[in-house]
Amino acid sequence: MDLHVGRRLRTDEIIDLLTEARSRTLLLVSTVSDEDLLVQHDPLMSPIVWDLGHIGHFEQAWLVESVDGGSDGSEGLRGMYDPFENPRNVRAALPLPGTAECREFLDGIRRAVVDRLPALDLEGDDPLIQDGFVFRMVLQHEYQHNETILQTLRLKRGDPYRPPEGWPVPEPPAAHPFGDEVMVRFPGGRAQIGTDDRSVAYDNERPRHEVDLAPFLIDAAPVTEEAYGRFVAAGGYRDRDHWSDEGWVWLQ
Repeated sequence: MDLHVGRRLRTDEIIDLLTEARSRTLLLVSTVSDEDLLVQHDPLMSPIVWDLGHIGHFEQAWLVESVDGGSDGSEGLRGMYDPFENPRNVRAALPLPGTAECREFLDGIRRAVVDRLPALDLEGDDPLIQDGFVFRMVLQHEYQHNETILQTLRLKRGDPYRPPEGWPVPEPPAAHPFGDEVMVRFPGGRAQIGTDDRSVAYDNERPRHEVDLAPFLIDAAPVTEEAYGRFVAAGGYRDRDHWSDEGWVWLQ
């Protein structure tokens, strides 16, 4: 998705980007029943309707309450959509709305955002608005929850998830030129990580800085399910030689 990095966003661009993100979110769940949206399919994941409501509440907190002279937003995320007060293992017990009520909530927040946009000074010095920062942050947050929802659907109980659209999977090459078990050595040294571009990154990705990396080995090609299966079948989870000290403690 082109977020027009490096320049200010126009009102119509903001609306188009927000609309595309929401259309993608709703498409992902369009084949999921209302009942399955409310079920906690795995204790590691939220009921999907919680993710949908949290997407709307995040947008409300930033694009209605906090941006450009609105409420100071000091309360931030709150209520049942506060992820810190309500960890995933308790979200199924929250008074979650039904699908129709959740859609009304999402639509209402979006109408409020669109109604406020013409009055915002997109060329001003508000740090939330400069470079489209707050709009890009809200977009990235919704994309992030798209991934979370897909993870949940991968763990779905009952009937498997039926994607609303599909594409043929390309045939894999007969053999990877490196093979699937070849590793290469990184000698270590100074490396730059992170970014200084506040328009495309959360605060935990900034600033760009240097770190010292110890030497390490890395696979030359992505690990395939077949190769991982061989590792498990060969006793990789029982062989101490394959694990760092910290990894072995975790495994036990």
